[in-house]
Amino acid sequence: MTRVPIQIRNLVTIITTVILSGCFSVDLPPQTPPDGLRKLTQLSDVNLPVRISTDGLTDSRRGFQYLFMALPISRVHTPNLANDALTQLSVAGGLRGYSFRLLNDNETTPLYLDLRITDASVNGYDLLFIRKPTSTVSLDAKLIESGIVKRECSVTQSASNTSHFAFSAELQSALGEALLQSSYKALDCLSLGAPYSSDVDSIVKP
Repeated sequence: MTRVPIQIRNLVTIITTVILSGCFSVDLPPQTPPDGLRKLTQLSDVNLPVRISTDGLTDSRRGFQYLFMALPISRVHTPNLANDALTQLSVAGGLRGYSFRLLNDNETTPLYLDLRITDASVNGYDLLFIRKPTSTVSLDAKLIESGIVKRECSVTQSASNTSHFAFSAELQSALGEALLQSSYKALDCLSLGAPYSSDVDSIVKP
């Protein structure tokens, strides 16, 4: 029996992997709120309604897990992206004295934060002996009062780390950090620091 050269076998393996790369997928689990988040929001001075949208994203596919930095093995999906953003926004705001609640579809309020996720990526790279989960998040943020945009900005933040694995837990962690840092940056550029201007406080304080 004629043996197939190892180079050809390796090439067949690589081609098969690339062809099948779109057939595997991983759904990231929801972001887990920190243990102290509920207490932190209960102590907040300001409650600000927020509307979070992912309309700019065509679907939940956000990236790949890569083998040897180049070969995509599986697709990464983020089915809970809007709720994940709310979780991390609540952490960022809670540390500044704010709590957030989602607006209902038909609800009207004089003042609210409009957060639109315009882009998000989550990838895991195999660096032979270690793995590198990475994530990048872009947001459009607006502070809207009585239908008028008072302040607005766009932010993009990235996060990455190294670990022994780049499975769903590690990818979820990278996404959470990117969402948290983009939330911090959005609050800063909207001047939603602590303390915030008294005119807005008078509207949103319970």
